[in-house]
Amino acid sequence: MSTHDELLEAVAEVLARIAEELAFAEPGSEAGLLPVNALLMDLEQLPGQFLPPAFRDALALPRAWIDAAIDGSATFDELTLQRLHDWHGWAIDCLMSAATGAESPALPGEPDAGKAAAVPAPEPRIAAMPVEAGAATMSLSLPGDLELLREFHSESLELLRSVEQAVLTLEQNPGAADAINAIFRAFHTFKGSAGFLQLDALRDFAHELESLLELVRSGEAAVTRAVIDAILAGADVLAECTRRVGAQVSGVEPPEPIPVPAAAVLALVRAALRGEAPVAASAAPGTQGAAGDADAPAGAGRLPDAAAVAPTAGGKAPARDQAVADSFVRLDAAKLDDLVNLVGELVVAQSFVLESPDVRGSPNLELAHAVRKLSRITRGLQHNALSLRMVPVGGLFRKMTRLVRDVAGAQGKQVRLVLKGEDTDLDRQLVDKLADPLIHMIRNAVDHGIEPPAERLAAGKDATGTIELSAFHRHGGIVVRVSDDGRGLDPARLVAKAIQKNLIAPDARVGDQEALELIFLPGLSTAETVTDISGRGVGMDVVRGHIEALRGHVDIASTPGAGACFTIRLPLTLALIDGLLVGLGGQRFIIPSLSVRETFRPRPGQVATVHEHGEMVEVRGHSLPVLRLGAALQRPARVSRPEEGILIIVESGTVVVALLADEILGKQEVIIKNMGDAFATQTLVSGGAILGDGSVGLILDVESLLRAPRAQAPGIVSRPVQAALS
Repeated sequence: MSTHDELLEAVAEVLARIAEELAFAEPGSEAGLLPVNALLMDLEQLPGQFLPPAFRDALALPRAWIDAAIDGSATFDELTLQRLHDWHGWAIDCLMSAATGAESPALPGEPDAGKAAAVPAPEPRIAAMPVEAGAATMSLSLPGDLELLREFHSESLELLRSVEQAVLTLEQNPGAADAINAIFRAFHTFKGSAGFLQLDALRDFAHELESLLELVRSGEAAVTRAVIDAILAGADVLAECTRRVGAQVSGVEPPEPIPVPAAAVLALVRAALRGEAPVAASAAPGTQGAAGDADAPAGAGRLPDAAAVAPTAGGKAPARDQAVADSFVRLDAAKLDDLVNLVGELVVAQSFVLESPDVRGSPNLELAHAVRKLSRITRGLQHNALSLRMVPVGGLFRKMTRLVRDVAGAQGKQVRLVLKGEDTDLDRQLVDKLADPLIHMIRNAVDHGIEPPAERLAAGKDATGTIELSAFHRHGGIVVRVSDDGRGLDPARLVAKAIQKNLIAPDARVGDQEALELIFLPGLSTAETVTDISGRGVGMDVVRGHIEALRGHVDIASTPGAGACFTIRLPLTLALIDGLLVGLGGQRFIIPSLSVRETFRPRPGQVATVHEHGEMVEVRGHSLPVLRLGAALQRPARVSRPEEGILIIVESGTVVVALLADEILGKQEVIIKNMGDAFATQTLVSGGAILGDGSVGLILDVESLLRAPRAQAPGIVSRPVQAALS
């Protein structure tokens, strides 16, 4: 089948759906208005060169009628419905004529048969809102439109994500028609939905943004930095209004008029519509650095390189993104969490059944078969329920592109952000809590890491710096890596700063890797001046605190003059953990498998006491410190001689230690339970799990365990040793 035939089938399918909506539409009712609007946009998105010319030209008619209805009473009237019915009948005839090669019929009321007069697109309304309407407000009809407003909030969040993603594409390729159409569609949908809910201020503001995109789509305006700044500033206003709508709908904020701060953005939009340089850019939210482009030629078709964003690996076209989005069902996050918790309770109940003496010792084969089937089904249900909370990190990563653009533009730097592994799945709760650490690290990379263009050129580097943000799965967890090709971290300078701030003793002997770890000390900053971005010594200690709270850890690697790399290791979910069950003096503890490298029973004499180093064990040519788990937890151990117990090689960042426990009881997945206020003041235990016999096993926090003062080994095992153990 040819492309032409496939396109005609697609048009016929959309027309059939329009007919269904019109069949139930009535004068004075809004039912069907927004669906018809969306279906018309679907037709407008189709490649025009394959459509019958008469049909393509006549699309402007229903568009004008629907826009007039949305901008007016937001309901159908009798005349509009009659026009749409007549146009739909003509469109079907026109499509059939195109399929058979016959001449297109005349539009209803057209004098010349066989010709459909080209209908010019309506002129963009540049003055829908006065520029001084910064104090325009909108009020929500919460009692009557609560469900509609909740749907509007959810849909608006998706539209804003699509706008930001499409803008990134435009910055690389100003002529990308798919990206332009995606942004236009988002603003048009915003306008329609706001008009439908009688949010007039928001509707008029979205119309201004739509007018700008209409000029770009028609080729009357070029995609310049001024246009992109206006789009992003407008999206920021829509985002803030959307946030306020969500807050009022959920009851977080009281029901009061919501301001639509349009004045500064309208100035940007009007300037872009007239092809002028941006004015008052600094007053518009999200347009940092735009004022620096005021001297650029009006209408320039090329974007400055100040904050170029590299295209993401495996990026999807907007049409495919929409198709994927349409295949999902929105769920209340609280209901999803309740489902996961109930499945966890089911797993615990199943463990009671399996460990019951009556079941374990029963000779009944049918019962044994039923128990095995129950285990299989429960395990599948557990993994499927947890997978429902897994989301790609791509949404979080793409937010960082805007951050890089704004910070780099404000500092006059040229920065390229490369994203990798956007499809890597992670627990939704982890994605939410990972945002703040990533923002800190990306800001630091742009502010401290990437040099100004002149300095990079003098060092023999490309004027545009590169920051790479990647994610991938490893050892049952996820690794998120932030690297740059900037200045890197100078260990000597870090030590000098730490001594100056009285964070370490002046005579302290610190190795290079230990020096890099100093960046996590509170109050330490390598910035020479304090800016609104960084330099106050607050940030990296917060990053480590956030990561440790997520049962993860962060490592640093750096080469002065060549860049730095921060590696975050996290579990896949906060609800489930794959753990090693170890015994210690009659008690059972769980060590996360993510931290375990290997286990073995030492030979007699393999563990030796070394002067000033304590107990050490030789593992493949490397000496590792031995930490007795009983001493670290201040609990009695059953064994005293190492060869009677078991050694568990664990890692935490750059630290690799051999834990000595009594025995290993097995390996299993457990549901993590909060231990409550009784454990709030300690860090060695991160949670608990109900075991098969009903007892509670404590989950150890390896990061805190190895960094506790009484557990500190005299030396830190370096990364080469860790690599040798891999």
